[in-house]
Amino acid sequence: MPDQDRRKRFIINAVYWAIVVGIVFLVTRYLLGLIWPFFMAFLVSWAMSPIIRWMTAKCHIKHSFSVAMCLLLFFGIAGGLLVVVSVNIVSWVQDLVVWLPGLYRDTILPALQSGMVRVQEFVAKLDPDAISFVQSAFESAIDSLSSAVSSFSIQAVGLVSGWVTRVPGRLLSLVIFVIATVFMTADFHRIVSFLLRQMPDRTRLVVVKAKETFIAVLKKYGKSYGIIMCITFCELLAGFLILRQENAVLLALLIAVLDIFPVIGAGLFLIPWAIVNLLSGTLAKGLGLLAMYVVITVIRQFVEPRVVGHQVGLHPLVTLMAMLVGTKLFGGIGLIGLPIACAIMKSLDDTGVIHILRKEKDAVPAVAGAGNSGDVGQKN
Repeated sequence: MPDQDRRKRFIINAVYWAIVVGIVFLVTRYLLGLIWPFFMAFLVSWAMSPIIRWMTAKCHIKHSFSVAMCLLLFFGIAGGLLVVVSVNIVSWVQDLVVWLPGLYRDTILPALQSGMVRVQEFVAKLDPDAISFVQSAFESAIDSLSSAVSSFSIQAVGLVSGWVTRVPGRLLSLVIFVIATVFMTADFHRIVSFLLRQMPDRTRLVVVKAKETFIAVLKKYGKSYGIIMCITFCELLAGFLILRQENAVLLALLIAVLDIFPVIGAGLFLIPWAIVNLLSGTLAKGLGLLAMYVVITVIRQFVEPRVVGHQVGLHPLVTLMAMLVGTKLFGGIGLIGLPIACAIMKSLDDTGVIHILRKEKDAVPAVAGAGNSGDVGQKN
């Protein structure tokens, strides 16, 4: 009977947490896409609430005036950045559409033709009959590359056109976001208090503790990626100095900062830069840039799970698994979000707010010495 009771409890707990994970997945994957203006408005209001509270208490400014000042400052900065980024992206795409065919015609094609001459001379020494085959393959490759350049230019124009056609819908969502942010910021504490009152006592305790843990984990996460950014900066700076690149410090700093974002990464800069150098004949610099990218990628794949796991209190293997699964399920957001969620759940479990993981003292080791194996959820 005790064994049957344990099995029943295990099945019930497994089904319960499977349902919880399923609901979280569906909400994160699909529902947030529908209500993202309100979700983002809540995040902005939550971020501004400490500032508003400080202005009201310490500076003796009325709450309504503090809210108005914070909102004007936020929307002024965010709107300015949005306009600048949008204009620069459109301008960059336009310049790329004009520049890429010229680069192909003036740089890439002459380099390929020069390389083809050398290949033909080498093949002629080995087998003169193979020259026609090599020539045919070269012409086919040139045609494919030319089609790819033309297709890329057309796709770039189509991307901008598609983005423009979605502007009315984006503007409507943006207007809803602005209005929702104003209302939520003005009555943020009342809204939060109302939502908490609707929850059972146990759920309310978990939510409050999860918020406190989230803030602590977020600070540690920022510290860990600051360390990773410094490591990447040192690698880039060393590589640029070896290659005698001008403005090495500025370039290394810019790429290191952008490398933190999952969608961008150092490869977005180093790989095209290396290809252009290889095709233009500067082989040493092109190979050096490719070597820099390989070194940065390998070191980051090894260092990131250990640094992030050490800061947030997870084993590097758990951190690596969470990063991989999060990326597969949710893209760049999952790369950062799922390790944070795992760290929050572990912290709540350690403090006894929730009970998910069996502790070392709770398990009876099946093999002598198994109880000293340690907790995989715990950092080294």
